[in-house]
Amino acid sequence: MSGYRAVMDIGTNSCRLIVAEVGDDWDVTHLRQMRVTRIGEGLGSGSLHISRAAMDRTLAALLEYKAMIEGFPVDKVVLMGTQALREADNGADFAAEVKERTGFRLEIISSRREACLSYAGAAGGLRGAAMAGPLVLDIGAGSTELFWEESAVEGVSAPIGALRLLESPLDGQGILAALRAGWGGREAPGSGSAADCAVDRDGGDDKRPLVAVGGTATTLGAIHLDMKVYDPEAMLGLRLSRARVEEVQHMLEGMTPRERLALPGMTPGREDVLPWGLRILLGAMDYCRRDSVVICDRDLLYGALYE
Repeated sequence: MSGYRAVMDIGTNSCRLIVAEVGDDWDVTHLRQMRVTRIGEGLGSGSLHISRAAMDRTLAALLEYKAMIEGFPVDKVVLMGTQALREADNGADFAAEVKERTGFRLEIISSRREACLSYAGAAGGLRGAAMAGPLVLDIGAGSTELFWEESAVEGVSAPIGALRLLESPLDGQGILAALRAGWGGREAPGSGSAADCAVDRDGGDDKRPLVAVGGTATTLGAIHLDMKVYDPEAMLGLRLSRARVEEVQHMLEGMTPRERLALPGMTPGREDVLPWGLRILLGAMDYCRRDSVVICDRDLLYGALYE
């Protein structure tokens, strides 16, 4: 039985919307939107309080999305909040204001639920690509997660993201150390963790590929393809070598944000944070000992859609 669904998420850097028609084993996306609202602005600098300006930017985006959703015969709306809203001391107050202003119920999801949805979205998006048991990497603005599946979906999270690094920079070794600490990995307390075992099991780029979801990955792919008009289907299974990721990262770091914004494939609002997201990607590839990364356009939004 088919129906229309609207799914939104409020991330640390951006607020996104998809409207899709869903059947038993198919889906068609009719609308995709993204607004850079930066609700997590300042949270990486010691504050745990979402600012009034950040709330207003996000509410404006949600009201805009509400008007768009009303143009479709949507029978279910889902709105999720992730890392920034999980850690903010006024997240619940913001959720109440969202309900009052928009009518949407904002669910601030746990890191465990985020892991399950992100993995489901990526695995569903790549179901025709003959990839079994991937390591799914989600680089956000406020945190970075690694997910995999054994008997159930498991995941680890490190409180390091592209916006946080923009506000509080780390070098490559500092980024790798932060990932190891958050993921309980080698050269950190908890060595021999579940993440290490997942990385090692049937190891290798082909047998257990590293699949990256989220804006850092898809913007990287769009720049690599010199994509003047974004094509989400081209992002499903695109494989890039570590050398290519490093090449794009070095190119971006040699440019001003204005120059980056002029690149085909650059998403407005990511021109200042993308080099930091790519630094995290390179650190994650080193942690996982993978020489390539597979990009997937589908993440927790589609996981919630499939659910």
